[in-house]
Amino acid sequence: MQVLQMFHTFPTLWSLARRMMKLRLLFMTALLSLTLGAPSACSQSSDSSRSERRAITQSQAIATDFLRTELSLSPETASRLRLERYLGPTAIYRLDNHSQAGFERRRLVRIELMQRLQQRPRLPEGHPLARDLAVAEAALVDLIALEQLGYGRFNYADHRPYAMDPYSGIWIEGPALLAFQQTINNAEEATAYITRLKSMSEAVQDTRRRLIADRASGIVLPRSLANESQRRVRMLLSEDASALPLLVTTFEALTSDLSDLDRDARAAMIALVEDELETKLRPALQDLSDTLAEMGSASTDQSGIWAQPKGQDLYSGILTAATGERLNTERLHARHLEDVTRMRTALLSDLVVPDTQVEPAPVPPERLSQLLPWFESLFETAPLTDAEPPADRQPYELRATVNALAPSSDWQLIAGAPSFRAQAEQIQVFQSTWRQQPFLTWRTEGEGQLSPQRQLIEYAAIEQAWQLYIWTRQVADADPVEAPVAHAANRTIGLIQSVLAATDTGLHLNRWTLPEATDFIAVQSGLSEPLARQLALRIMARPGYQSAIAAAFHRFEILSERSQAVLGARYSETDFQRTLIQAGPRPLPFIEADVEAWYGARLEN
Repeated sequence: MQVLQMFHTFPTLWSLARRMMKLRLLFMTALLSLTLGAPSACSQSSDSSRSERRAITQSQAIATDFLRTELSLSPETASRLRLERYLGPTAIYRLDNHSQAGFERRRLVRIELMQRLQQRPRLPEGHPLARDLAVAEAALVDLIALEQLGYGRFNYADHRPYAMDPYSGIWIEGPALLAFQQTINNAEEATAYITRLKSMSEAVQDTRRRLIADRASGIVLPRSLANESQRRVRMLLSEDASALPLLVTTFEALTSDLSDLDRDARAAMIALVEDELETKLRPALQDLSDTLAEMGSASTDQSGIWAQPKGQDLYSGILTAATGERLNTERLHARHLEDVTRMRTALLSDLVVPDTQVEPAPVPPERLSQLLPWFESLFETAPLTDAEPPADRQPYELRATVNALAPSSDWQLIAGAPSFRAQAEQIQVFQSTWRQQPFLTWRTEGEGQLSPQRQLIEYAAIEQAWQLYIWTRQVADADPVEAPVAHAANRTIGLIQSVLAATDTGLHLNRWTLPEATDFIAVQSGLSEPLARQLALRIMARPGYQSAIAAAFHRFEILSERSQAVLGARYSETDFQRTLIQAGPRPLPFIEADVEAWYGARLEN
C-alpha cells in the first residue's frame, strides 16, 4: 500500500472527513461488540447485515481509491473529464509524467491496485458497485498486460505502441488542453495555467528521450510516421496565430476580466507566458522535430506493428484491451475482406443509372471515387469539390492549427474532406444521431450518468461499434427509390468502416506497405488519395482499433440474431439497443451476459 499512499496525500477536507469516518466506525464497532456480548440465535441476520454493510463500505473505499489513484496518475485526464475535484485544487497545476520512470511507476501502482480489486469483498447480488468494480478490474488487467510489454502509451481509452505519433501525444495534447480545456476563473487558476505551461517543455523532452531510448532497444518509429510527425510538429512551430501563439491569445482572453487580478499582475503573467513559449517550449519542440527528422532518414519502410519486438503479442493485446475479450486473429483479415466485398457489392447495386432521354446513355466511371460524385450529379447540381466547401463548413486542414492537430475522430477527418457532398452530410447526421439519440436519452431515462470510476474506463472501440450498429438499424434510412443519393451516402459509412478494419489487419498482420494500404482505402471506399493516405497513417499509429470496432459490431449483430431467434415476435429492437448501451461501455462478455439476462427475463414474463 505504500505506493498507492503516495498518490493519496492531498490536504483536503475529504481526507479529514474520511479519517473521522474511520474513527467513528471503529468506535461504533467497539460499542456494538460490548453491547451485543455473546452471539445468540437471533443475531444471525444482524451479523449478516453488518457483514453486508462492511462489504459495501470496503468496496466503496476500493472504488474511491481506484478513481483517485488513476486520476493522480493522469491529471490531464482529470481535467478532460472535469474530475479535478476528486484530487483537490492542486490537480489543475500538474501534467502527467511522460518519462520512462513515470511509465514504470504507473505500471507498478496499477499492479498493486489490481491486487486490491481482485481481493475485494463480495457485495450483495445486484449491487451497482459490483458491476463498476468488475468492469474496472477487467480493464485494469488488460491495461497491465499491455504495459508489461515495456513500451508505448496506454490508457483505458487509447492504446498506442509508440512514444509519440502524428496524431496524439503531449506535443499537441498539451497545447490543446491549455487552449481549449483549461479554465481560468480567478488568479489562482491563471497561475495554474502558467505552471502547466512551464511543465510542458520538459514533458516534450521526455517524449524525445523515450523515442531515442526506444530506438536503442529496437523499437523504431516507422519512417512514414516519423516524417508525418515532423511535418505536423513544424505546423505547430509556425508563426501562424492559430499555432503556438494561440496559447498567449487564450491566456489574454481568459484573464481579461478577472476581479482578483490587477492590470500590472496580468501584464506580468502574459509576459511570463510569452517568455515560456519562446525560450522553453518552442526550443523543446524544435529539438523534437530535429530528432524526428533524424529518425525518418534512418528508419525503415516497414509499416506494421509486426516489425516491432513482440509485435504480434502487442496487436493481440490491444484487441483484448479494446473489446475486453481475447480474439482469434487467424481469420480476422479474411473476415474483414469479406465484409468489404459484401458491402461494396451492395453499394454498387444501388448506383442504378436513372432513365434518361439523352442519347447515348451516360457511361458511369469505373473507379468508385469518381462514380459516387458522378451518380450524385445525375440527380442534383454538380458536387462540391474540396476547394469549394459549403458555407458552414471548412476543409479539415484550414481550421485553427492547434485544433486541427489535436486528436480527432476519423469521421471528422472524412466529413471535412468528402469525396462527394451527400457523404459529408450523412456523416454529420451519423455523428449527431449518436450524440442525441439514443445514447444520452437512454442514460437519462435509465440509470443516469455513469459513476466517476466508470467515466475513466472508456471502451472507445465498443462505443464506435454501438454507433455503427444503431446507424445500420435506423428506421429513417433513406429510401433507395425516393432518395437514391442519400441512400448511397448512408451505405458508404458501413463500407468505409469495413475498409478501415481490413486495412488495420492488412498493415499489422499481413505486412502491407503504406502505398498498398493507401491504394486499398482509395479504391475500395471511394475516398480521395490524400485522405486515404492520412487514414492509413492513422491506422499505422493506432493498431487494432479499427479491427476491434468491426469485431464488436459483428458481436452485436450475432446477439441481435440470437435474441430474435429466442424471442420471436416478442423481440424489441429498441429494448435490445437499450440493453447494449444503457449500462455504459464494458467488455463484450459483460454485454453478452446482459443480453442473455434480458431475453431470459422476457421469456419468464
